[in-house]
Amino acid sequence: MTKRGMMIGGDDWKLGVDVGGSFTDAVLYNQITGETYKAKVPSTPHDQSEGVLNAINSLRYAKPPAYLLSILIHDFQGSSTTVATNAVLEGKGATVALLVTEGYKDILQVRRSHVPGGLAGWITWPKPEPLAPLELTVEVPGRISSSGEVVRSLDVDLLRTRLAKLKVSDPRPESITISLINSFANATHERQVAEVIRAEFPDLPLSLSVDVLPEIMEYERTITTVANAYVKPVVHRYLANLGARLQDMEVRVLRSDGGLSSANIAKDHCATLLYSGPAGGVAGVVNQVARRTQYKNLLTFDMGGTSTDVCLIENGKLGLRRESTVGDLIIRAPSVDVRTVGAGGGSIASVAEMTGALRVGPESAGAVPGPACYNKGGNMPTVTDAFAVLGYLPSALLGGSFQLDVNAAFKAVEEKIVKPMKLASAVEAAEGIIRIALEKVYGSLRSVSVEKGKDPRDYHLVSFGGAGGLVACELAQLCGVKYPIIIPPSPGVLCAFGDACTGARHEVSTTLIRRLKDVQVTDFEAACKGLEGQVTDVILKQGIKHYDTTFEADLRYRGQATNLPVLFSLSDVLDQGFQSLEKHFEAYHTSLFTFSLDLDVEMVNLRAVAQERMKDIKTQPVERGDGYYGGKKYNDVPIFDRSRLRLGDVLSGPCIVTEPDSTTFISPVHRAEIDDVVNILIWPQTSGSEGVPRNIADSAPEFDPIIVQLVEAGLQNIRVEMDTLIQRVAMSPAMREQLDYFPMIAAGEGRHSGKMVCGQFGSFIPGFLASWDESIEEDDVFLTNDPYSCSNAISHLNDFLVVNPVHYRGKIVAWAANLGHFTDIGSSVPGSMPNGACSIHEDGVQIPLCKLYSKGVPNTAIFKIVERNSRKPDFAKSDLRALVAATKIAARRIIEICERFGTEAYENALDILLLRNKLAVGKIISTTLSPERVQFEDYIDDDGFGVGPWRIACTMWKEPNEREEEVVILDFDGTDPQSDRSINFALSHEMLKMFVVFYLLTVFDPATIVNDGSFELIDVRIPEGTILNPVRPAALSCRTHLLGRLFDVLGAVFGQRTPEFLSAAGYSDSPHFFFSGWNRAGEWFQLYQIGFGGIPSRPHGDGPDGHSMWPSMRSVPNEFLESYLPLRTVPDSGGEGLYRGGNAMRIDYVFLDSGIVSLHDDRWYTKPWGVNGGGVGARSKKTLIRYSVDPLNPPRQVLQSKEDFVHVSAGDALVWVTWGGNGNPLQRDPELVLKEVRRGLVKDPRRYGVCLNATGGVDYPATESLRATMGPPQDALSKDVFNRGGSMRELKERCLEETGLPPPRLPSERVLRGPIAQMPYVSELHGRRRREDSLLYK
Repeated sequence: MTKRGMMIGGDDWKLGVDVGGSFTDAVLYNQITGETYKAKVPSTPHDQSEGVLNAINSLRYAKPPAYLLSILIHDFQGSSTTVATNAVLEGKGATVALLVTEGYKDILQVRRSHVPGGLAGWITWPKPEPLAPLELTVEVPGRISSSGEVVRSLDVDLLRTRLAKLKVSDPRPESITISLINSFANATHERQVAEVIRAEFPDLPLSLSVDVLPEIMEYERTITTVANAYVKPVVHRYLANLGARLQDMEVRVLRSDGGLSSANIAKDHCATLLYSGPAGGVAGVVNQVARRTQYKNLLTFDMGGTSTDVCLIENGKLGLRRESTVGDLIIRAPSVDVRTVGAGGGSIASVAEMTGALRVGPESAGAVPGPACYNKGGNMPTVTDAFAVLGYLPSALLGGSFQLDVNAAFKAVEEKIVKPMKLASAVEAAEGIIRIALEKVYGSLRSVSVEKGKDPRDYHLVSFGGAGGLVACELAQLCGVKYPIIIPPSPGVLCAFGDACTGARHEVSTTLIRRLKDVQVTDFEAACKGLEGQVTDVILKQGIKHYDTTFEADLRYRGQATNLPVLFSLSDVLDQGFQSLEKHFEAYHTSLFTFSLDLDVEMVNLRAVAQERMKDIKTQPVERGDGYYGGKKYNDVPIFDRSRLRLGDVLSGPCIVTEPDSTTFISPVHRAEIDDVVNILIWPQTSGSEGVPRNIADSAPEFDPIIVQLVEAGLQNIRVEMDTLIQRVAMSPAMREQLDYFPMIAAGEGRHSGKMVCGQFGSFIPGFLASWDESIEEDDVFLTNDPYSCSNAISHLNDFLVVNPVHYRGKIVAWAANLGHFTDIGSSVPGSMPNGACSIHEDGVQIPLCKLYSKGVPNTAIFKIVERNSRKPDFAKSDLRALVAATKIAARRIIEICERFGTEAYENALDILLLRNKLAVGKIISTTLSPERVQFEDYIDDDGFGVGPWRIACTMWKEPNEREEEVVILDFDGTDPQSDRSINFALSHEMLKMFVVFYLLTVFDPATIVNDGSFELIDVRIPEGTILNPVRPAALSCRTHLLGRLFDVLGAVFGQRTPEFLSAAGYSDSPHFFFSGWNRAGEWFQLYQIGFGGIPSRPHGDGPDGHSMWPSMRSVPNEFLESYLPLRTVPDSGGEGLYRGGNAMRIDYVFLDSGIVSLHDDRWYTKPWGVNGGGVGARSKKTLIRYSVDPLNPPRQVLQSKEDFVHVSAGDALVWVTWGGNGNPLQRDPELVLKEVRRGLVKDPRRYGVCLNATGGVDYPATESLRATMGPPQDALSKDVFNRGGSMRELKERCLEETGLPPPRLPSERVLRGPIAQMPYVSELHGRRRREDSLLYK
């Protein structure tokens, strides 16, 4: 927050305050003389304004000159605060009502269908409550198109009727948000609705999405605007309280983008404050280092009490990003591009019970109880305790006022780390804690630099924060950054200094999606000047007289996901045309990704930014001295007071430099000097070591548990880097939005060759090695999309597998691989997933296992084959580049790990990581699984051509192997013979084993990193010639249904003996929707979209509504679809139980042009089963309404769940409903049922035995009576674990009546053809299934 001078001389003084998780800092700074006063006090989480006042009072107690006491009363220049962030994280914001377009009421409930975590993360993920509850969500009657046209006029009278419920709701709304679909294109309806709201609710704060974020993407715009409304009353109260305590001081607030806002502006733009905490420190580095020294390219490292923040500064300018993550929410607001990791001074170190691995963070001891050495009741070892054990800290902090209990630190480290890990000493454990924490930071520093195409070796490390100086030398060696390392003055309060020195900033933007070649110069100029007028108005209202305005355009290749911000001068564009913009964009694109594309460049967003001009930073003159030289002995490390150091002083490590707010450790291989602006510059002792990463390969022991953890962390960092690169380079929605790709790293040559050590779909390498018998040379890269040529390492032709052997010193030390779904690879059906294919030859182009690169030379013919056989060649070209680039970057990083630790230590670490996983999974198998055989069967409803249901049968038990290890066996005997159509699934044993491992670890130890180490404890038996192990040339393109159904089967077999695993059935599929054709401009359009449904109820709670079971996948924004396709979308049942299954998705697709639709879905015939007395879930259904035939009485056609070549015309609509409970529904809390009725999540409360009275509350006497009546039949239902909603015979008899479609014909009635007809087991199985079906359907 910031204040302007109110008395003579006051304009020269600036006061900045930074509120952190552990401490609150204050800096009083004179812009003319550089005179500075600082204070650091403990934070007060219960009331942050109290900590702010304490810090200001501490400055008074420092007894500055008398005239400053008055300034302290009147001048409050700047502060960053976590008030807004904490309101979101702690769920303590306002009660928000949300107004959305009809059909979009669940937009926050669905949240783009994203579930964080790994493959089985949905089992345990605690879905957060929406910031705006459903019961306070109002649907607005009216609709705007993506081009800004009014599709349906706003019905104000109906809106007022719907708003009436907000006036009687309990609780009443405290803030209101309006976010209508496509408002970025036309704000008319939002403005009209706002007028109604102001008339109906004149006293409530109001947030409009067109004011907060007038940009495309409906969920991001809505959640950002709701977050703004959610924290608005909290921020209002905080600023009002602070203003009252500070009397007549004018307050300004630090924004997330590093600029300041007046209190009045901040109150209306609260979303811009959500990430303001880290921004002050980066602003401080820009002011103190970039603006005052020769060092302009910097990597900042801010290690505080709770977390560590890193940022890249180039040419003295900080970078911004457009999204910030707060908890599980992604808020789209400009913020300094800071990456945060849970590795601060307060991060807790612990030893994993299952694996014995040392972990650091993300849990933090915080300000209370704090580290053990703080002597405030904390007994868990932290990073700060590790510093204390190593002697890096003085006996007291904060200028001697904060005593440390070093003995408590030793005790915590010895009891919690040394003993469990059987280490030699607390010192060894402390060094391990710090090294693991730094490995996390190293990963973040790489991500903030490498993903921008920048090499960390070209940047200087600037270390600050309370703990940053303690590890600056170690981190610099680890990263290999450029010397010198820079420690600015007062590093512990640099954030507050940055707050005091920064200026006001504001920006406004608008979405303007146009190809550059189609943009009219006059329209562009008008848009820029309109934005300039808006941003200037805001700046002038804050009393800012001197400022600069700049423009920025978000550009991308048409069809690409990544927007790149390009600065431009309006006069240059007007003079030179848009070629200048395109030239800057392509240069930027090439710098990031090493290539450009021969595609149209399009504009997405346009932005104007106003920034206050600031005076140069001043520092008081530094006296010259004779220099301090540290001793050479490690047991006699000198400690220096930084305030006594002078220009020209040189310190030889090891030594410690202390100051009231921070401590700096100069390592034995470094020296330090003081520059003329009081920075500490740290250099290597010898110039030959400059810029060289720390290499411990020569000294690494054969087994070092800390190196094991460092290697594991390094592999995870590589995986993140691979993810980031793919998301930025890939063009297809399948990869860029739905994240349908899976990177992996496997062990190289040796006894664990090909075993995955990092990834999530199991290793692709065993299948590759079993199939490839030619040479493998250095710089080779392999490619295939043919499951039959790589032993089912992949499972259908749309999945392209890239494999990169990583050579180091003549040996393959690892395999880096990537699997990604390609939008189109030929075949007769757009999307290349034909339901009607009868062989692999009809699925699409087959690329057998081959070398894409041979000794580094690309096979251009293969690249051309991929592009020529795709209806979307640009997608194919870019996506293949992304997969290859990700494996290459992984290879480089793995080699760096080998160089760091040595090949032997690296390989030993992989062995131990694999062994740990085996021991952890073995322990779970031994203690939780039963040797009794359990069986389960489930079904794929049909093959799209009237044959089904297809049975998947699984029997599970455990037994000892020859080494007396308990092994779990999954036997799929009884699964139907392979289909004549394309639903077959070439299931990799490694993939299925990985599913099992994810299930086991997600429930019992989710923090354990998954790898292939335990695979020998899992025995998979899948008979050849069945739908899970088909024989070539069986078609595979629609294997998705079986892939999803396996999750239901695994949950059922594990859950029968272990209740922790027992989830109901539900959205165990990946419904696919394809729409393609030629638009009226003669351009080909093609949509491939994965639909999402209701996740089943889980052992610990309800299933999320309309979410994805697949890791990290997200739905494609509807506004994006409508902007690029002739399509309009309107998104709108789960089974009853103690825990409710997730509701399905309903989406109405309205076609604006003719085209062809393909459908892939299931669960239309068999019902998603419930467990433990829970009800069944709703079936899926697809209905085509042909308005093109008759607009008033359109014919309705119930479509098959799997169907190709559905021709649609302009005006037609497809109603798409994807598709149960767990536990006795009569045990569900009636008040919870009532709440979900009000939210629209439960339609019939009587299914739960709940009656409502005339006023809409729970009628408890009637409820008690109804539940007593429902009790006996419910008890009878609960005797069976599974409720399928009827026998197979009953489902067949009721099929036509309930679904509108005839029942399918049984697979056992067909005549076997092809290779399987000659296989004895399949012939016997077919006969057995025929006999079983004759009894089942009697």
